[in-house]
Amino acid sequence: MSDIKNDQDIKTLVHTFYKNVEQDERLGYIFNDYAGVDWDTHLPKMVDFWSNLLFRTGRYTGKPYREHVPLPIKHGDFERWYRLFEKTVDRLFEGEKAEHAKELAGKVANSFYIRMEMDGKFEE
Repeated sequence: MSDIKNDQDIKTLVHTFYKNVEQDERLGYIFNDYAGVDWDTHLPKMVDFWSNLLFRTGRYTGKPYREHVPLPIKHGDFERWYRLFEKTVDRLFEGEKAEHAKELAGKVANSFYIRMEMDGKFEE
C-alpha cells in the first residue's frame, strides 16, 4: 500500500468511504433515506473538501456544519462515521498523509459532535 499522494487517491478514498456509508445500517439511513443525498453532487464536493484539508487546494469553501444540523443525528453517529472512515483509510493507504487524514476526520467528527451537543441538536 502507498500513501495518499494526489486527487485520484482522495477520489478513491472518498468514493470507497461513502459507498460504505451508503451500506451502513445507521449512516445509510441518515444519508439515503432521510437526507436523500444526491451522490453525483455530494461526492465531488467531498473530494474537494478532503483535497483542501490534505493538500490545501482551496477548492472547498462551504459550511459543512450547517448541512448536518437538520439531520436526525444521535450521540454515537459521529463516532460511527469516524470509525468507518478510519477503517476505509487503513484498507486503502498507509503513510503520513493517511494518518493525517484520519486525524483530520477525528477532528471534524469531534467538532461537529461538540457543536451539535452545544446546540442541543441530538435526537434521543
